[in-house]
Amino acid sequence: MRSRKTRGTSLLAVLGVLALLAMVMAVMAQLLITNLGETRRRGNALYAAELAHSGIDWARARLLASSPFARTVLKVRGGEIDVRTEAAEDAGAGALRIVSIGRVVVGRATITAREEIVELGPQTSPP
Repeated sequence: MRSRKTRGTSLLAVLGVLALLAMVMAVMAQLLITNLGETRRRGNALYAAELAHSGIDWARARLLASSPFARTVLKVRGGEIDVRTEAAEDAGAGALRIVSIGRVVVGRATITAREEIVELGPQTSPP
């Protein structure tokens, strides 16, 4: 009779430990999924910022090459860069403002976007 009680108790103990391990694994899986989502959001935000910064650099190079433009949308892998130049009224005559918007795009949906603005002073000729 004692052996049957011992077997039953052992079975209950093993089932209890397995249930506890299953709960721990479920919590760990949930934490990993949450962290993965946060990492993707951070990565997309950083990529959008880099795209916007790249648009500013592209516009400066284009302006230095004396190739004026009003607005251009550059398609890149995983996103797009919307770059435009406009007159900066508050900075004086001849001043330009470069506005660059970097967007992370999946399919047709925009996941995140970042805007960067740079104002360039009026062009002066060297003495």
